[in-house]
Amino acid sequence: MSKLGNLYHIFSRNAIGLLLLAGLLLSTSFADVKKKNNSKIRTIVIDPGHGGHDPGNLGTGRYKTTEKHVALAISLKLGDYIENVFPDVNIIYTRKTNDKFLKLGERTQLANDNNADLFISVHCDAFTNPDAFGAGVYVMGMSKLKANMDIAMKENAVIYLEDDYKENYEGFDPNSPESYIVFSLTQNTHLDQSLHIAEKIEKEFRSLFNSKSRGVKQAPFYVISRVNMPSILVETGFLTNPKEEDLLQSEKGQDHLASAIFRAFKAYKEDFEGTTSLVESKVPVVIKKEKIKKIIQENKITNEMVVFKVQIGTYLKSMLNDALFVSLDAEQQLLNGTFKYYVGKETDKMSADKLKSHLKEKGFKGAFVVAFYKDKRISIKEALDLQTKTNNNE
Repeated sequence: MSKLGNLYHIFSRNAIGLLLLAGLLLSTSFADVKKKNNSKIRTIVIDPGHGGHDPGNLGTGRYKTTEKHVALAISLKLGDYIENVFPDVNIIYTRKTNDKFLKLGERTQLANDNNADLFISVHCDAFTNPDAFGAGVYVMGMSKLKANMDIAMKENAVIYLEDDYKENYEGFDPNSPESYIVFSLTQNTHLDQSLHIAEKIEKEFRSLFNSKSRGVKQAPFYVISRVNMPSILVETGFLTNPKEEDLLQSEKGQDHLASAIFRAFKAYKEDFEGTTSLVESKVPVVIKKEKIKKIIQENKITNEMVVFKVQIGTYLKSMLNDALFVSLDAEQQLLNGTFKYYVGKETDKMSADKLKSHLKEKGFKGAFVVAFYKDKRISIKEALDLQTKTNNNE
């Protein structure tokens, strides 16, 4: 049993135990973050869902290949894209063949043992209604939506295929809502980074074949709850939808999906590489409003200008009434059930970088610069290119 599994078994029996477990999880998480505090994405773990005697969902039954085959094909193509463009990135697969079965705990342990910087789990969706379609991305979180919980429980139930699952996951029952209490204690550590790449993948899916994206959602998937790094679970489409199954089973469709995930990864890497850390820190000290105002220029900014802001965190509840956020004049954005907070409104990236450095010094270790144009978030590269083009036309 994993160390975390032992802790769960020991502490989850009562409320006091859960509080103790929360403290242990937070201290462990922040220690891991400090240890992993680097400026480059060096190692990625790509996790093709299912495998071996676990076929995953069977789709419509029109194909001999199932979810495990499709997930592997897309995963290998994704890895090839990354390797060709970023040869310095170490790519680790949880499996590279269809006949290999891995326990969920083995998948997460592989990522943690290799101190990975990103974990991507690839799956295909299924539903009783054959009309259900579209791709989606999940990050770790305790969803209030029954549909999201049902999907997570279904994926987590794969542990029943393990001969010794009672020993390996003692205290955890995929079908018991009570077993998911401990998940809520760990969900915030890498939420900001996970959401950032998830949103980029969702954007790529929306543009892919003009297809429907089911958006970015939160759900307590075991495989992304036990890794000490940003993690996402990608549902690439519904094998139970005949039209979408044809796409997922085709090499062209698999290549398009892999390239969409790659483009999102590339944008994510470009956005964040070089920053100290994107992980939310413990609650920072209160910053005096006057000091922030010395850095934030009081320029009149129009909707037609590129604006740079500093994102200081993502939370599951509103923090606008918190004294810290009031002192910062923090701007709140509600997106996909989470609250994002920004400070500043700069017209040049250098000023935004200066503000970011100041916020990091004051305790917001996960602060990073983001860009907006016409109230729409764009990548830093897009923002700088747009500014260059505008300057050349003047």
